[in-house]
Amino acid sequence: MTLRDELLNYMARNGRDAIALEKPEVVIVGEIHGYLTSDEAAVRTAATMRLLRELLADPRFRYFACELFQNAGPVRPAIRDYWLHAALPPRFVHNTAPGAAPMDVQEIGRRVMPRWFQPVLDDLRARPRPVLSIGSRMDGLDVRDRRIAQHFFEEVSDRGIARHAPGLLLLGAAHAAATPFSMGQTTTRMILERSGYRCTSIRVITDFAGGSSPDDSVLPLASGTPPAIPLGNLTLRSPISFSTRASRDSPFFRVRDRFSDSGQSIAEQFEFMVLQRG
Repeated sequence: MTLRDELLNYMARNGRDAIALEKPEVVIVGEIHGYLTSDEAAVRTAATMRLLRELLADPRFRYFACELFQNAGPVRPAIRDYWLHAALPPRFVHNTAPGAAPMDVQEIGRRVMPRWFQPVLDDLRARPRPVLSIGSRMDGLDVRDRRIAQHFFEEVSDRGIARHAPGLLLLGAAHAAATPFSMGQTTTRMILERSGYRCTSIRVITDFAGGSSPDDSVLPLASGTPPAIPLGNLTLRSPISFSTRASRDSPFFRVRDRFSDSGQSIAEQFEFMVLQRG
């Protein structure tokens, strides 16, 4: 049986309409972010928002923390203004006038983020829970991992959130992984776990094709430059949720995320996967 057939059969056996979580303290959703100034990758954002709303319908989650909500700068008050007062900033539009100066990226974020997250923030307004802005403007993967974790610890302390209170985090996939996503990396999740938090990570993935292969492509660990296997071609169900570790011989222990170069398998990095096609 080929690896492709093993993945197809595994997803058919273990696929569910929703994730059956146990009782972790912190559930981390790992995504590949959408494009800030374009709707080209809107399916990424749509898949993430659908999953966040599904998870936040569970009243056990006492807070929502998000990497895309920067801890400092104009995005934070824009999110707060909508969460508390349903006040949206002006919509972002490209200024195509000759000689027009490009809009500052912080101002773009201020206009875009409340609209991206509007349905999630509406849910959090209807059933109020703290919204934690844990994003960083620092560059560099390792620096960002540390800064995101630091902002999380500070926000939890400032809000008086009990250490073992269950919460939901949205991070980029590279920060959400249980093991390194890039070679030598210490991810944000790894930092949280070293501080005593019990975490579970969910990789939300789509069939958006913004590069050489779709986002949902996986590659065998055993070969150097093998052909990618798009998971969306293996099932008609969308969305489909499944544990990557439903059995010890799960084929997800033998494939890697197309964006990961650490040599770690998807099953080592993420306990669950949610696949949604556009």
